[in-house]
Amino acid sequence: MSKIDFQIKGIGALIKEHQFSVPNYQRAYKWEDEHIKSLFSDLSKAIDNNESEYFLGTVVLSQKEGSKELEIVDGQQRITTIAIFLSAIRNYFFNNGKSQSANSIQTDFISNYDTRNEENVAKLKLGNQDRTFFQKYIVDNIDEKPTKGSHFRIVTAKDESTKKVKTLSALSETQVHNWKDFILDKLKVVSIIVPGESNAFTLFETLNDRGLVLAQTDLLKNYLFSRAGDYFDEVQFMWIEMTAKIEDALGESSILIYIKHFWSSRNGLTRPENKQLYKSISDSKKSPTDVRDFVKELNDDTKLYIAINNHKDNYWKEHTEHSKNYIETLNYLELEPYKPLVLSILKRFDDKKEVEKSLKLIVSWVVRNLITGSLRGGTLESEYAEKAKNIYNNTIKTAKEFRDKLKVIPSDSEFKERLLTITLSKEKFARYYLRAIENQYKGNGNPECIVNSDPNVVDLEHILPKKPKQGEWPNFTSEEVDEYSNRLGNLTVMSKKIIATKKMNLLRRRKKIIKSPKLKLRMK
Repeated sequence: MSKIDFQIKGIGALIKEHQFSVPNYQRAYKWEDEHIKSLFSDLSKAIDNNESEYFLGTVVLSQKEGSKELEIVDGQQRITTIAIFLSAIRNYFFNNGKSQSANSIQTDFISNYDTRNEENVAKLKLGNQDRTFFQKYIVDNIDEKPTKGSHFRIVTAKDESTKKVKTLSALSETQVHNWKDFILDKLKVVSIIVPGESNAFTLFETLNDRGLVLAQTDLLKNYLFSRAGDYFDEVQFMWIEMTAKIEDALGESSILIYIKHFWSSRNGLTRPENKQLYKSISDSKKSPTDVRDFVKELNDDTKLYIAINNHKDNYWKEHTEHSKNYIETLNYLELEPYKPLVLSILKRFDDKKEVEKSLKLIVSWVVRNLITGSLRGGTLESEYAEKAKNIYNNTIKTAKEFRDKLKVIPSDSEFKERLLTITLSKEKFARYYLRAIENQYKGNGNPECIVNSDPNVVDLEHILPKKPKQGEWPNFTSEEVDEYSNRLGNLTVMSKKIIATKKMNLLRRRKKIIKSPKLKLRMK
């Protein structure tokens, strides 16, 4: 194949005519039940209204020279979901004694039979994470225990497909045939088959640059692969390794966040919105060597980023106990702007004490800004990213220089004034502030470190209740209750053990009163 093959055809017909595979660098099956239900709802409307077609979007496929198999560059989720739905139709026919119809669906859309090896060869082979499970659970229709998130999503897709076919068959078997025929010819896609991976990646990038909606991680990945040249296999391996490590430790949604923080730590704040992150990286990394070096460093630094998000990571065994506690505290507060900063600190500060001092400063500044609320709209995030770049470029080399050059620290007077009147909507922040104050009064050396701030350990109690019973607090109007009930001065933390003991003692006293002979006499 030497030229681009561009066709508009039914997705069922496309599946029937070709063998497909999902490259290992592609993400696993991601559609949730709401995506599947939404597709079925749209198809129901189209079929019920007797529409001539329903457009499902563009699929980009690549075909290597000499290969009959098409690799899916874009369109995996849609093709996989339709294949699963068709397998549910196959199962319906099989379970109702229509073996010829079931076999027809199997050979047209699900698999070809390899007589030499006596096995079903799937018309759609998913990536390594899902291939075996999909083969057994969907292609061969064998019960298989899911072990990964994507496996459970495949199970959900099969369940939803089975429910839909059951609903259709309850109306009439004709409805099942109508859906199969609609998918074959009228559920349209623009099929673009491109010779070679690099051409497919370039086309993919062009389509998305013109408005096709896609996650920036996929867009960026395809750009990097298209520019990898002779380093393609190496870049692909490192990208897969990087995404797998982040996904396993933090979840797939953290991959783009990590790339943002990684890039911002070296180049200043760069956001994913409006493809800013993609454009910044693609403008900078153009040669195969640039791409390889970028992906290598991105992969290497995953260990640092995972450690930043987990104080129990083995990485912290090499650092001081205080550093570990600072990371636990920062993660408890669930904020993001400081992470590029910590990434650069861990990358450039070799002295473990300098790391500890820097983390202590970050905790202090984060808390001050939380209390004052003076820096919103990305000012703090931008300043932290700029200082992260300075540290990465070695223009800031110590914690002292770091402290002296940061410009967005609320003053003592601002902090104290706001502390007196702050109203807290998040209970976890209140728990932290109150325990830090308690630690200070107890003379703890590092009161800002709150180890084990689990709400199951301490409970937050209101002195003036948020909803006082009528007559209990006569000196407070309802407006004053709203104003004062969530102020820091109205809150206190108590051990849940103490609260449980008090409740138990109260219950015992009530039981004694109930059993009192005097009470019984009164009741008579």
